[in-house]
Amino acid sequence: NGGAEYGVRGYVSAYDAKTGKPAWRFYTVPPGPGAPADGAASDPMIETMRATWNGDWSKFGGGGTVWDAIVYDRDFNQILIGVGNGSPWNHKVRSEGKGDNLFVSSVVALDADTGAYKWHYQGTPGETWDFTQTQPIILADLSLDGASRKVMMQAPKNGYFYVIDRKDGALVSAKGFVPQTWTTGIDMATGRPIEAENARFTKGTFVALPSALGAHNWHPMAFSPKTSLVYLPAQEVPFAYLADAGFKGRDGGWNVAIDFLANAVPDDPAQFRALRAMLKGQLVAWDPVQQKEVWRVQYDGPWNGGVLATAGNLVFQGNAHGMFAAFAADSGKELWSFDAGTGVIAAPVSYAVDGEQYVAVMAGYGGAYPLSSSFVDNPRPMPNGRLLVFKLGGRTPYSIERIENPPATVVEAAWSAETVTQGAALYESTCGVCHGPAGISSGVLPDLRRSGVLADKDSWNAVVIGGALKDRGMVSFAKWMSADDAEAIRAYVAGKAKLLAAAEAKGN
Repeated sequence: NGGAEYGVRGYVSAYDAKTGKPAWRFYTVPPGPGAPADGAASDPMIETMRATWNGDWSKFGGGGTVWDAIVYDRDFNQILIGVGNGSPWNHKVRSEGKGDNLFVSSVVALDADTGAYKWHYQGTPGETWDFTQTQPIILADLSLDGASRKVMMQAPKNGYFYVIDRKDGALVSAKGFVPQTWTTGIDMATGRPIEAENARFTKGTFVALPSALGAHNWHPMAFSPKTSLVYLPAQEVPFAYLADAGFKGRDGGWNVAIDFLANAVPDDPAQFRALRAMLKGQLVAWDPVQQKEVWRVQYDGPWNGGVLATAGNLVFQGNAHGMFAAFAADSGKELWSFDAGTGVIAAPVSYAVDGEQYVAVMAGYGGAYPLSSSFVDNPRPMPNGRLLVFKLGGRTPYSIERIENPPATVVEAAWSAETVTQGAALYESTCGVCHGPAGISSGVLPDLRRSGVLADKDSWNAVVIGGALKDRGMVSFAKWMSADDAEAIRAYVAGKAKLLAAAEAKGN
């Protein structure tokens, strides 16, 4: 399941492929204090898990969702699962700041037939940064110290590349593949990260790198047995963590217990550009035996595509700027590229029909970064996603649709400073995760500063509270806010729209 921020408890389920009947379920987070067992495969581990939690973690579910890596390991007849972040993010709120919180931010091995626990490795004990360990897992046989060893490889959000023995979960090696501020390394005697001073932001704001968007997110990486390299879409996106002093939690709301206003986007265009320049992305060729980078392709932004490595010494990857390219797997030299006209974040696939090879990729921009970040180049409404298929000698009857932004909606109504401040807090905690911080949308979803609905109180209320656009995905928020709350958000967005109109009038 997914959606840890919405107050859920993580699990993974197995079903009979022929009948669809449930076979077993393993919960990654224990039931609350005093709660009965679940009658699940995870029951024998309940007390082991509970010993690593404090307070009433069940109030917010605990998190630990399993939403990406679920890999069958035939060598040991086991399922390897990557477990997500805690709920809420803030460890102090979730578990009184105490305990490792098993099995949050872990890899867990389960018996494929019964779901019984076999072993685990926890990359980020007591996770408090949204450092999921759900990222893709690759199985391989590597030559280590002169002997072949069956390992799994993973590069999760916390910025470390892990090589783990699949037989018993022993940590073979770990090395950072991006710059780190939250830790100074891994203690190989314990397998635990060595945390930096105030990394848990208990003494005020801490700027972490990597951050919630991860040094590597869900975008698939690839391993080539030909080169013995892993090809990894990495990124550098800092984030300022500050505890939300007034956090109360909302049923069905997005609960993280982090003050997102600590990352307020500056209105000054020059400051905005300076912050944007800090965000980076790379395609990294990584040697998992030597734990070192071999080559990289540098991008001027994060959230680039998944990777495909082929037997023909090729690596394919799309990027956020809309280019789909092929690189030499041994050197990183770019050999070919194609302008898709929209960001390409999915991983390509290769297949053959009647002996002819094809490479296919889904083109289309979206996901957590362009929804929740304002730092997208030249934001504008996105064209529809599409499937692109290539072959040698193929034709290109292809046109790129360019959509221009509508003007900012200037509202003449006036609101009190108190109302605008209230609206800012509500917007950043509720709306910004989809429509973009400070009202700055990437274009994947509508930019509210440019929406005609902004001009009219009743129309705005009909959408936000009445659910007038629910058929297009904008559900009613009447369960979580009042009409006055919605109007406060409109006041905040209207102020940002005025700033946008003024900036565009000056050519910024």
